[in-house]
Amino acid sequence: MTTPHTHSNFYRLSRPLLLGIMTSLLGILSGIVPDVAAAKPSFVRMAQTEEFSDPDLRNYAAALVQIEPIRQSALAQVSRANGSGTLPSLVCNQPNTMEGLNSEAKSLFVNYCNQCETIAAGRGLSIDRFNQITQAVRSNPQLQSRVRSFMN
Repeated sequence: MTTPHTHSNFYRLSRPLLLGIMTSLLGILSGIVPDVAAAKPSFVRMAQTEEFSDPDLRNYAAALVQIEPIRQSALAQVSRANGSGTLPSLVCNQPNTMEGLNSEAKSLFVNYCNQCETIAAGRGLSIDRFNQITQAVRSNPQLQSRVRSFMN
């Protein structure tokens, strides 16, 4: 018996849809994806000038593609569980961003953050390395282009 959402079906998505997903992923990197580098300003400067290998960027892109549907589902679940239409800007490594959430919503969001870390690790990236790339991608159009190329 086949399922409607097999990996082969995912990769058959049209190029414009993948490009749309990519664009939205880069937009959401501003806080939804786990980011422990935010508390380390000197580290951010280092990450912006660091060179990243193609294998690291390929793994990063694959992790983003894997994380995006989980992120969308998690935010919808958190919103429903919290009983409000709007959510605060939730950041995995900043527990204070979850202060307005009820216990069920917090639990769902923490589960999402843990899944992100597991996905990154499954792609050979520590959460620190994942966040280094995230920080660099935010401010480097050339790096964004390289990541996009691995998402096609």
